[in-house]
Amino acid sequence: MPGRTSWRSAWLPFACWIAVIFGLSSIPDWSPPQVGFPMTDKLAHLGEYGVLGALWARARSGQRGTVRTLLSGLILGSVVGALDEAYQSGTPGRQVSAFDALADAIGAAGGGLAWVWYAARRRRAGAPTETRARR
Repeated sequence: MPGRTSWRSAWLPFACWIAVIFGLSSIPDWSPPQVGFPMTDKLAHLGEYGVLGALWARARSGQRGTVRTLLSGLILGSVVGALDEAYQSGTPGRQVSAFDALADAIGAAGGGLAWVWYAARRRRAGAPTETRARR
């Protein structure tokens, strides 16, 4: 059917991105490069989880409304961020931080909001948008 995405094309990128997040958390003594200003790692968390939030909103396009998608994305970012921080506690040279988990949640919410905004602009412009994934 035109305008519909398969379950795989909707959810596979989301699942792969979670694997990337935990894969990066498995690297001992790794941190983002310092670019000349403080808290570069928080920007990395915002970006990493921003992508996760956007992929979540993309996969849920057309399902149950925008507010529910954004709230569930915030909760998802909080849970995955907390699990990621707990997972990092067992990786040598990695530090656990509640501020990192907070940046994760904010990033997921921001990414979801960015996707919703993008999809709405495409709809207004008359461009085809992805709709509910086939199950």
